[in-house]
Amino acid sequence: MKLCSYQKIVKDGELIQSGDTDTLTKFQQLTQDIDFTGKSVLDCGCNLGMLGYLALQQGAEQVTGIDIDRDVISQAKNLFPKITFRCEDVEDLYGNYDIIIASGMLHYIKDLDKTFSLFARCSKQVICDLWINESPNAVFVNTYRNIYIPSISAFCNIAGKYFSCIQDKGQTISPDQSIRHVFHLSGPKSSPPEAILIYGSGGAGKTTLAQTYFNHKHLMTDNLFGDWRLLHADTLFSAAYYSSLIRGHFLQEYLDFFIQTLSKWLGPCTNRDIIIEGYELCFDDFKQRTITLLNTLGWQGIIEINKDTR
Repeated sequence: MKLCSYQKIVKDGELIQSGDTDTLTKFQQLTQDIDFTGKSVLDCGCNLGMLGYLALQQGAEQVTGIDIDRDVISQAKNLFPKITFRCEDVEDLYGNYDIIIASGMLHYIKDLDKTFSLFARCSKQVICDLWINESPNAVFVNTYRNIYIPSISAFCNIAGKYFSCIQDKGQTISPDQSIRHVFHLSGPKSSPPEAILIYGSGGAGKTTLAQTYFNHKHLMTDNLFGDWRLLHADTLFSAAYYSSLIRGHFLQEYLDFFIQTLSKWLGPCTNRDIIIEGYELCFDDFKQRTITLLNTLGWQGIIEINKDTR
């Protein structure tokens, strides 16, 4: 297993790897005055997952780590099996978390504006540290590595668009000579996520519209009937089953199954703009139950697109 040499990792009192950065000290600086008890935590740019592991040690109930490096994600899964790890870009961020940790990764982000808008959609609180230039003005400085480093005021201008409270917790340790500050962001100003319902008959172009016009999470319901039918495989070919189906006796059962399954799909997508596409939404009872579910989970301003009328 190839570990990353810049961080020191101590697990259960045992030194797993030595490095230039004492990860425990870094975690303590990052999380001063933060209560993790019972919280759901997302570690963005998690690397090997040590910060997430320390959050678990501090009482976090659920921890997820994301990183764009598949190799380190694979290593992290072996090191910390109690943490959920995903290979994912922060620009694809979705979900609902009490706390987001974004340590040592924001200086690699090209679009901080978009990233903080996603943070505000997905969490009540963000803990981050990043390189800071010492200019008193709201400017970004381009380094020799083609990384743009903000001044404190430039950082606050961007973060302040999406969070009402910005706390500068001061300078933190660094594996090099760069100046890094810790910030705690809270009071998200995010607007409710958008949900779009696209429905119509087969061949109407629902999927083409969903995949080419919008940049939303895409959920398709057309396969749900097949999943439900498998639950009745033992009676599928009986005359009694088809007689009941034709008379509509199974309609309420299928509708309940449809909504229950859709609810499971939507759970991880909370706070994310989504498209729900499917034939079933042509029917008012399916559509209205879906809209009620979306409103309950926090989606507002739901847009309907009926492809059969276009």
